[in-house]
Amino acid sequence: MTKSENNEGKGGRPSKFGEPSRPVTMTLPERILDALGEIDGDRAVAVVKAVEAALGGARAEAGESFAELPVDGAESLLVVPRSRLLASIPWLTLVEIGPGRNLLSLREGVPIEKLEVTLVDLLDSGAAETDRERRILRTLLENIRTPRRNQAVRKEEILVVRSAGGAEPA
Repeated sequence: MTKSENNEGKGGRPSKFGEPSRPVTMTLPERILDALGEIDGDRAVAVVKAVEAALGGARAEAGESFAELPVDGAESLLVVPRSRLLASIPWLTLVEIGPGRNLLSLREGVPIEKLEVTLVDLLDSGAAETDRERRILRTLLENIRTPRRNQAVRKEEILVVRSAGGAEPA
C-alpha cells in the first residue's frame, strides 16, 4: 500500500479498508443501526461485512453470483446476479431471492430459445458496456445453451401475485 493509498503524510486518517473508498451519508432505521453495531463497533466496517456476507465475499467485489439452487437430486434452478441488461428484457423477470441473487422467469409463451438468441444479440451488438455485464451474459448463455441442446432444460411456472396497491404490469 502506498502512502497516498492509506493517507499517510496527508494529515488525515489512514485508510480503513485498504482500497478506494469515499464518505456516504444515509439515514437508516434504528433497528438496522443497532444490528450493525452487533456486527462491528465501527458502522462502516459493519456495512462492508454485511454486504460481503450477503453477496458472498469476493463475489460481491466481482458482482457475480451464479449458482444452482437444487430442486431435487437431478435438477436445479439457475441463480443469476443482478444485471441491467437482463432487467431490460421485457419478457424476462428477475425474481430476487436475496441480495444480488435472482431466479429467471420467462413470460408465458416465451420459448427458452428466445432467451438464448437475445443473449447472443446483446453480446454481438455491444450493448454490454462493462466487463461485468459481458461476463454475466456469456455465463448465462453457457448455462442454458448446452442443456437446451441436450434437452436438459425445461421451464416451470411460478406463482406471481400483485401486491396490495401494486401497479399493473407493463
